[in-house]
Amino acid sequence: GFHKVWRATVTTMLGWGVLLLAASMVLLVFEVVIPSGLVAVVSALLAIAGVVCLFRESVSWGFTGVGGVLFLVPMILILGFRIMPATPLGKRLLFGEGGKHEPVIPESAGHELEALLGAEGEAVTDLRPVGMARIEGERIDVRSEVAFVPMGTRVRVTGVEGSQVKVRPIV
Repeated sequence: GFHKVWRATVTTMLGWGVLLLAASMVLLVFEVVIPSGLVAVVSALLAIAGVVCLFRESVSWGFTGVGGVLFLVPMILILGFRIMPATPLGKRLLFGEGGKHEPVIPESAGHELEALLGAEGEAVTDLRPVGMARIEGERIDVRSEVAFVPMGTRVRVTGVEGSQVKVRPIV
């Protein structure tokens, strides 16, 4: 019965190839759900071994195995990354220990920066157009309204949008 079919299947290179590829895909699903890195390596090694077994069966089976791997791996990864944000582990990985989406920049940060409107300072790096300026004694990430402002140029704050401070060289 079943044991004879199983033994006949697993004793052929075709059987081993299919079995190793199936195990590889299952491990890849586990890797996406519970990322570790090691499981991905084992999955890749099993996939390679499976394809080698299929090539030992025949060239056409080998290329079928390669095609299957090239199709299934991206599909598993795409599906996994779509599902992962909904899992408890995915939420912790993406949003930190709390597992909730929290803004990195506090809501109040923009209001403090608005007080800098009209303030003057100096570019401490070249602004290409993004760089750093010292305004009222503080080093601040700024974006210049012109393409390039050399380091050391005096600048004035012309606008604040959220956490972005816009400056213009003082002529």
